[in-house]
Amino acid sequence: MARKLKRRVRQYSDEDEENHNSNDDSSTSPSERSYKIPKLQHDQERLESETVTNEEVPNIPLPSPALKPVVSLRAEKVKFWTENTGSRIQGLIHKNPVSIIYERYPAAEWSDAKVLEKGTNLKFTVTLRVNDEYYYGTSTNKKEAKRLAAASCISKKLNLVSDFGSVSQDQGPSTANVPCDTGATLPPAEVAVTPKKPKKKGHNPQDPISLSAGQSPVMILNEIYGSEKCNYELINTPSPGKGQLVFTAKLRFLDSEYEGVSTNKKKAKQVCAMKALAAQGYTVIMEDGGYPLNPNIPVAPSSETPAIKPALQSFADKVASLAQNKFAELSEHVEEHQKKKKVLAAAVLYNNVDDNTFRADGDMEVIALTTGTKVLGGEYLCADGKAVNDSHAEIQIRRCIIRFLYGQLQAFRDKRCSVLEMKEGKFKLKDEFTLHLYINTAPCGDARIFSPKQEGDQAQVVDGDNHPNRINRGQLRTKIESGEGTIPILSPNEALLTWDGILAGQRLRTMSCSDKLCRSNVLGVQGTLLSHFMSPIYYSSIIVGRLFSHSHLSRAIYGRLQVEGVESQLPPGYKVNVPLLLPVSVAEPRSVSKASGFCFNWTYGDTVPEATRTVDGKVNDNNASPSKICKNSLFKLFLAEYKKLKKTDEFDGKMYCEAKEAAKDYTAAKMLVMDQFKKLGYGCWVKKPVEQNMFTVNT
Repeated sequence: MARKLKRRVRQYSDEDEENHNSNDDSSTSPSERSYKIPKLQHDQERLESETVTNEEVPNIPLPSPALKPVVSLRAEKVKFWTENTGSRIQGLIHKNPVSIIYERYPAAEWSDAKVLEKGTNLKFTVTLRVNDEYYYGTSTNKKEAKRLAAASCISKKLNLVSDFGSVSQDQGPSTANVPCDTGATLPPAEVAVTPKKPKKKGHNPQDPISLSAGQSPVMILNEIYGSEKCNYELINTPSPGKGQLVFTAKLRFLDSEYEGVSTNKKKAKQVCAMKALAAQGYTVIMEDGGYPLNPNIPVAPSSETPAIKPALQSFADKVASLAQNKFAELSEHVEEHQKKKKVLAAAVLYNNVDDNTFRADGDMEVIALTTGTKVLGGEYLCADGKAVNDSHAEIQIRRCIIRFLYGQLQAFRDKRCSVLEMKEGKFKLKDEFTLHLYINTAPCGDARIFSPKQEGDQAQVVDGDNHPNRINRGQLRTKIESGEGTIPILSPNEALLTWDGILAGQRLRTMSCSDKLCRSNVLGVQGTLLSHFMSPIYYSSIIVGRLFSHSHLSRAIYGRLQVEGVESQLPPGYKVNVPLLLPVSVAEPRSVSKASGFCFNWTYGDTVPEATRTVDGKVNDNNASPSKICKNSLFKLFLAEYKKLKKTDEFDGKMYCEAKEAAKDYTAAKMLVMDQFKKLGYGCWVKKPVEQNMFTVNT
């Protein structure tokens, strides 16, 4: 290595002597004929001792009040000639000023960053010493302070202005004396000659704001209104745990408050700024590599996508925050290999104590939480109802809600506090309570299949529906055994499943989450058995973490049944529910890991979550115990409550399927939904073999 370096130094010295032989004096010492880096240092010292005129530096954008706040030097080639060598240097001021200092002044000295102000107005100052002259910069972070000090130096010594980065009014170099490491007081630094960036107060809110790489709504908001009007505060710092952390930030801006929720502090502040811009009427567009927010949040109305008000967006973010924090809390009680999740669902109960609006500061509580993405294997099909067929989080969450409602029925009988009340002979949710569903991704099936890249709805409005698979929009789809994703039902024969056929190898198919949510939007989340003494209960809103598309989600959840004549045929109390569909401000990143073979469920009142195996639908223990949310367990709860409420043992000894068929109104509404899907050309509903529901339980 040493020999190679010596040969390279000798080569540079020979080339230097040969190329500049005519210009070198015979008395030049060997040290002065050194290779390139020392020679540039000699040129630098000579350049500093002379004055560079405008004629020698053509087309340099000198500081002027008439200049625009941001000058694109990519379009303007900045060229100048050094007087001593005549060599051409291009793009010097395109570079970071710190890089220029290191290249032009190798002997420059930097001091450690010092803290000027603490708390929310944290500021740092960095001092630069070049040839016994001092320059320093002050900013809210150390990197920017160092850049400002370097920019001040090159603006004075080289008469150059760098546009690398931006300098706002409250981040420019300070003129106050700053003590150095030795305790001495330095002379005041030169004020940077870079023109201050004016606030874009004249920006038209009707013009979309395009966020390119390196920009964020926080930067745009500061440029338009000034950073002095934006007061950020971190109002929630979660304690470190084994789950995912969620941070909440608050922005006080123009006599209003905006709340942002994300998995880190920086994004939480960006969410606040995004909402503030939307409240002022700005439409924000993300370019490639730009702001990492959910790009499908409709901040301006279109023909198909309604605008989302900031208050509702804050509410959706708060629900998502509660769900993520509850998951982080519950994850501490399960084993490491069981807490891995791709899909998370949570049910949140909101108390409308004041009015019927949903607010982020309202009283709300997570009443159920589930994870999971797989279905039962065909060889584990169970005839006694002790296995959970569908372990997808969106489906398990409904079964957890049913458990919660049974608990509230018992509380009502015991004259304790309950969210239920009796009206017209049946129980119902009290008027001041509403139920909300959060899913961290779009439900599988029709709601997700057409939005693989979170494409906006406006593209469909402008260019028309050109999707190659558009003919299958709304079609019923099924989950596949031992896999992920869904497939369409191509013929009525595929909807026929037999017990012996599955045991012989026929693929077990389960309806997609989109289709099951659509059915629940008509029949209610309380299920068949509870409908014996309870009116339908519906979701008031469905909040989706990623892959949100309002047009696809609305079609999948309620649009397919929102046709003339359907609602009028439903039994009293049933309807085609139209919940609010809301995205979250920060979309969760896509998980590329393999789906876990475990899932867990938790219902309000449980001390720890219950972990189950997705392949056989049983509790993950040595005895393969039945889950708390399996058919068998819920049937036992129904029989116990029915005896106490109806004062009869009518269903003792009867099969599970007989108890379901006895719910006449629910069964009639269910048959109408199935017939409408088939009549409208969406396909046939796949039912499990009838033998699966022909079981009894011992009470």
